[in-house]
Amino acid sequence: MRMQYAKAYLDGVHALLNRLWETQQDAINKAIEAMAESVASGGVVHIFGCGHTQVLGLEVWYRAGQPAFMSPLFNENLWPYNGPLLGSAMEKLEGFGELIFEAHDARSGEVILVLSNSGRNAAPVEVALKAKERGLTVVAITSMDYSTKVSSKHSSGKRLFEIADITIDNCGPMGDALLSVPGVGPKVGPVTTILNAALLDAMLVELNARLAARGVEPPVFTSANLDADLSKNVEYVRRYAARVRFYHG
Repeated sequence: MRMQYAKAYLDGVHALLNRLWETQQDAINKAIEAMAESVASGGVVHIFGCGHTQVLGLEVWYRAGQPAFMSPLFNENLWPYNGPLLGSAMEKLEGFGELIFEAHDARSGEVILVLSNSGRNAAPVEVALKAKERGLTVVAITSMDYSTKVSSKHSSGKRLFEIADITIDNCGPMGDALLSVPGVGPKVGPVTTILNAALLDAMLVELNARLAARGVEPPVFTSANLDADLSKNVEYVRRYAARVRFYHG
């Protein structure tokens, strides 16, 4: 078999990654500069997503090659493993995102990355709104193809990109899935997890480089599976334990 659809999917992902880089460099650069300013001043970088987008918080938190100053707004009720219907309902429940943010230690002058492909549901909209009220720079990572074609499900009438200070279009398609395959009704092959992860990783690589250029040591974790001195990992967790709540378990 030629695996034509597998190849078509990978080709499509490559094309979207190229489009993301070609079209979003200005917004990406602004977001990196905002994060660099905050971290160099002693701040942390917050990240929030719902459902499968919450996985992107794991991608950047307490992981080899990633900085210790990432502070995710995880919430058990939004994880799909608690039941997809529950998680989906909680994402749409007005007032829930506000409660999540108010319980989080986020400070004026810091940066929060809010990820939502549709940008329409209550939780990400409320987190963005409350973050702006508190004086944070809000960076939206969203699909503009998706978000501009749907209405808000929040009483404010706003979608995520209409709240954010900086919006990065992840270039994902409306509905997330990429390919039409004969004999399959819906499109298949979701792409935004790959696009979002690649984007975030690229941004943090550049952020670490810019911090080092400023004379600020980037607190980057070393893999615990290397035969190496891991004392820095312990030091970094201790350094940020007062700000990053999930370092406490």
